[in-house]
Amino acid sequence: MAKILVVEDNTIINKTISRMLQSYGYKVDSAFDAEKALLLFNSNQYDLIILDLHLPKMSGYTFLQVIRKKSEVPVIINTAYASTKSRVNLIKVGADDFIEKSMDKNEIVESVKLLLDIKEKQEELKKKTLEVYDLVIDFKNRSLVKKMKSIELTSKEFDILKLLFDNPRTAFSRKQLYMIIWGEEYSPIYDNTINVHMKRLRTKIEKDPKKPLIVETVFKHGYRLGKKTAEELENRLESQA
Repeated sequence: MAKILVVEDNTIINKTISRMLQSYGYKVDSAFDAEKALLLFNSNQYDLIILDLHLPKMSGYTFLQVIRKKSEVPVIINTAYASTKSRVNLIKVGADDFIEKSMDKNEIVESVKLLLDIKEKQEELKKKTLEVYDLVIDFKNRSLVKKMKSIELTSKEFDILKLLFDNPRTAFSRKQLYMIIWGEEYSPIYDNTINVHMKRLRTKIEKDPKKPLIVETVFKHGYRLGKKTAEELENRLESQA
């Protein structure tokens, strides 16, 4: 079962979250300040971290910066308030999700399950290259081959491709895509930038860019991995389980 580190200086909140996660079978360590959290982090292998921002001795923001230099472990920010700007900054540093300090059991558990599921699928993809249609995608080395020929993708094009394959059942809005890939606060004026990147990516990877199987448009919303491709990917993962 997954091992989780809860970093929260409020004793009641820390113990409540820890006991709740333990009731679902997760192994949980608790830290009440960032220095203790770093000691635990450096001596253990965690699958996920739940992090408060306002901590003694070192802020949660600084703690996140430190661990991101050595780890991609999923981090959920537990906060009573975070503006759009501060959330964008935290995403840039490496936050994966946010939960409100409402102690909503369903919100916390669903967020944990989702991120652990994504982490598991990402680790599967990192172990090998992925063959899809006439493409061979190497996620570890960030390279792509189509019909035995190397295809040059820009950094953001590859980031988009990886995001879709990491989350085969998720339809991303343009706002979500912009905040995740560009790491900046979104405005509708950037929709054209996103659309242009998607068009170029389709031209490079699709058999028929007008009938895409990989980068699929979700009407009045955004983009997702093509349904047929997502089903094939999930069937492969299930057969290997």
